[in-house]
Amino acid sequence: MGTPESPGTIVATVVGDVIAPDVGEVELGTPLRTVIDAVGSGLPPGRSIKAVLSGVANTVVTARDLDVPLTYEGFEKIGSGMGSAGFIVYDDTADMVYQIMRLARFYAHESCAQCTQCREGTGWTVRILERILSGKGTMADLDLLLDIGEQMTGKTICVLSDSCAVPVASGLKKFRGEFEAYITGARKPVLAVA
Repeated sequence: MGTPESPGTIVATVVGDVIAPDVGEVELGTPLRTVIDAVGSGLPPGRSIKAVLSGVANTVVTARDLDVPLTYEGFEKIGSGMGSAGFIVYDDTADMVYQIMRLARFYAHESCAQCTQCREGTGWTVRILERILSGKGTMADLDLLLDIGEQMTGKTICVLSDSCAVPVASGLKKFRGEFEAYITGARKPVLAVA
């Protein structure tokens, strides 16, 4: 069972925009698309997968990479990580800017505040994302998010700071158009921020 590099099985969790969020044991090497269908019962009719978070500390997996084998080396090849095989699935209606902001809020709340880069960086990240979602963001905010993420990565005692920066940066790179839509007014604000 499994692959030569990743033998055996793993317990996978599939939640989010699926028909039946669940936990199930799957053979390593199974394509992610198959895992989502087998464990989470797939998506509702008419919906398609926009993105998948493999945990909340890895780069965002987009629809084009759904055939990645469920192995550590498979996820590494697409520039992400498998983590503990916990997957959050977002369908084509998901607002990725909002979802990334929710993730950043989690990390800002969880920061122990010992390291400046994490304490300040997670807070700034949330405030900038909230500003963008309120329609008050600027194009300069996008570069600022990436710059803050670089300052947060690899410079703290634990990896919580990195865990916030990585999905924010990858989400911005992979869904930049959604961020720009809030900034240009092409998308209506979803938050009210002073």
